[in-house]
Amino acid sequence: NQGEFTSITIGDSVTTIGDYAFWGCSSQCITIPDSVTTIGTDAFQSCTGKLIVNCNIPDASFKFADFTSVTIGNSVTTIGDEAFRLCESLTSVTIGDSVTTIGDYAFSGCTSLTSVTIPDSVTTIGGHAFEDCSSLTSVTIGNSVTSIGDMAFGNCSSLTSVTIPNSVTSIGNSAFYNCSRLTSVTIPNSVTSIGNSAFYGCTGELVVNCNIPSASSYSSGAFYGSKFTSVTIGDSVTSIGDYAFYYCDSLTSVTISDSVTTIGYEAFYGCSSLTSVTIPDSVTTIGDWAFSSCTNLTSVTIPD
Repeated sequence: NQGEFTSITIGDSVTTIGDYAFWGCSSQCITIPDSVTTIGTDAFQSCTGKLIVNCNIPDASFKFADFTSVTIGNSVTTIGDEAFRLCESLTSVTIGDSVTTIGDYAFSGCTSLTSVTIPDSVTTIGGHAFEDCSSLTSVTIGNSVTSIGDMAFGNCSSLTSVTIPNSVTSIGNSAFYNCSRLTSVTIPNSVTSIGNSAFYGCTGELVVNCNIPSASSYSSGAFYGSKFTSVTIGDSVTSIGDYAFYYCDSLTSVTISDSVTTIGYEAFYGCSSLTSVTIPDSVTTIGDWAFSSCTNLTSVTIPD
């Protein structure tokens, strides 16, 4: 309690670290071996310095710790729920290439974290995993991730760059909520599910290469509340679902590829900055109210 050390190395025979075990300890480096299976409540609360973890990380293991650097070793497969939640001093995290799961709220509220690389081994990014990481500017998502959870990157207001790989099939509700500094987002054709308001408040350019699912109401639309200024709908897209871009009132330009056959009900309703639109020859159906309340739309080209 409140000790100051140059380094702390926990032996390979240790399986359990109790509640408050190292509470408030200051150390240049703490190393936890892969033998550890249990880490108690607030075991490392207020600890500073560098942390090296070689064991699977139980839920809430390092919540409220003040580590500045974390290295998660290559023997680790799981980062538990709330594992590093509210570690506000954390500026750097290295995730080993054996990790498959990042739990819910795992790094939520790590307000000093500036970038993160999620390795190819990871398949699931939990809900709220990086929510409120307000200094996070860059995210690299590995090529095995299939699911991005609800609010996974919500309120990452400094995020300027993210690449969604071709392995992703599901983007959760409000996954990129209020990522207002994103300059571009590309959604691959592997995606089959986009949650409610997944890109609410996002700006810049959007490229969509997947079919855009229909929503049950305007507020559950995939891009409801987004502030994209430009949208390009790629050559692999056949359907723009109901309410897809409902009230995207910052949208000034939309390019619809000649693979699209259906534009859904109220798909572009209320896109009041849109001035012109060309509907390609492939389109056979334009849904009711599809461009209603597009008050600045002066030019529409409809095929034969």
